[in-house]
Amino acid sequence: MIHFFPVMKMLKIPDFPMPQNRLKTRIREKLLDAFDVNYAVSEIRIETTEDFEKALYMPFAKGEKIYYRGERISTPTRRLVPTLLRESELFAPKDTRPIFEINCQSLLDFYCSKPAFQAVYETLYGKAQKENLYPMLAFAQHYLDLSPFIDFTKSLFVALSFAMKGRESFEDDIVVYTAFDIGDDDTTESTDEVNRWLENYSVQVVRVDVENELRKRKEAFKNGEIPRPEAVRQNLKALEEIAERMTPEAKLIDIPTNDLMKYQQGVFLLLNHFSLVDSKYLTKSVRQSFVINKYVLSRDICPQLQKFILEKAPQYRYECLLDIARAVRDDR
Repeated sequence: MIHFFPVMKMLKIPDFPMPQNRLKTRIREKLLDAFDVNYAVSEIRIETTEDFEKALYMPFAKGEKIYYRGERISTPTRRLVPTLLRESELFAPKDTRPIFEINCQSLLDFYCSKPAFQAVYETLYGKAQKENLYPMLAFAQHYLDLSPFIDFTKSLFVALSFAMKGRESFEDDIVVYTAFDIGDDDTTESTDEVNRWLENYSVQVVRVDVENELRKRKEAFKNGEIPRPEAVRQNLKALEEIAERMTPEAKLIDIPTNDLMKYQQGVFLLLNHFSLVDSKYLTKSVRQSFVINKYVLSRDICPQLQKFILEKAPQYRYECLLDIARAVRDDR
């Protein structure tokens, strides 16, 4: 079971004269089913330190195989999305086609088109290879902040520190995501297996503003104009086809590639074979893999959680997360 986003707002497709209205209704039904809105991220409020210990710390202390991610603020606009897909237009073709694919080859081409990145990568790892893409993508996540991966960690302390960022006062609540692999068969420590996943990487990015197109068409009818229906119909048909063929996957990669990642106990979450529509995932078929919960921690308890880290794991306070030397030399 995988759950994304507190609320999945659906595409708002306005009412429209027949027969387009029938097509609109059919697509909405398919997208609603694909988004699986009854399986939105389980958002859980944490108001007290007692709530925190019960919901988050005790399972961690018992060694349950849970993965964590910290976010410094709770906001609907901050979605659980890979950095690469926040900048998906970087991979868009030069034409204005409404749908395009990001795949293994386009990933390789993109990174190889950056001379400085490529020069440093080849110095460290040698020539980039399509059949061994994981080292390059992990390197890009760490140093370019642009990859198909989402950072998680095995350590609750690390996630908390990244969420609180060493602040002394808090104006907003913070967030900790947890991920649990139900069957333990979607997590791997095998580079060969990850490279096979990446060779088949495919994300359909949909940049059809259906709502706006239909609104303009509706206004045209009101004004007595006869709009051209074919472009709208083609875009709606494209959305319908996407809704029919979506088979998203979620995989968790436990292969650290440098000392800092090992120190932070970092892992990557990879989402594959899905479509991105209006910055939203269509995730129904992924829910067989992971349970992902979103814990919103009250800003009122954050100062106490800072002290908690200093007491339990001072090496993971924020100023040490990116500076192993500082943690090593701190023998208080």
